[in-house]
Amino acid sequence: MSKNREKSENLDQVGHRRRLKERFARQGLAGWHDYEVLELLLGYAIPRRDVKPLAKELLRQFETIKRVLDAPLDRLQATTGMGPQSAQFLKLCRELLVLYLEQPDRQRQAVTSPEQIGELCRSRLEGLSEEQFLVLFLDNRHRLIASEIMHQGTVDMSVVYPREVLTRALLHRAAALLVAHNHPGGSPTPSADDLKITQELKKAAATLGIRLLDHLIVAGSQVVSLKELGDL
Repeated sequence: MSKNREKSENLDQVGHRRRLKERFARQGLAGWHDYEVLELLLGYAIPRRDVKPLAKELLRQFETIKRVLDAPLDRLQATTGMGPQSAQFLKLCRELLVLYLEQPDRQRQAVTSPEQIGELCRSRLEGLSEEQFLVLFLDNRHRLIASEIMHQGTVDMSVVYPREVLTRALLHRAAALLVAHNHPGGSPTPSADDLKITQELKKAAATLGIRLLDHLIVAGSQVVSLKELGDL
């Protein structure tokens, strides 16, 4: 490729990116194709390359923007054209969405309705490729103090120790707990281990005057409450 042609293509790409940004400034993302949204996003992580083919390849592999953002870091990096920096940038975007959804609760708004609790846990756990055990620490008015992932990997009694959860609860001076974990690609039906963990946590928390309010299971977009099932 001649230097003049390369320079011309670079200028075309710069102009295309500028037009995407100007379009976003005018109208937001209304009416955009998914690949255009990803193209705009990737442009901030890969500033000197045409990223439209990469945006389309990500959608070919993962089908939707949501699944792209939910994809494990290693699978993103395995996509031709993606490097560690651009893959981490997409994961950062997902984590920012989680923080955005949690922000009102971080301002100590009460976490009370089943719908609010379910949405909060789903935003943290939906689409993950491995099991994670999430604990929400609440004050005596059921306002969120903090949320922590206590374990990643298969959830069973050998790795989820009540004393570890309660140590963190005491540190946060929590009066109540909500716990949740995900079933990646599986059924929302609680397992025998899920029920056992719930009862062990409930019993141990009660000895310290801390209430276990619920244990939720997230499977895809479904959220199941053990309290509503009568298993708490």
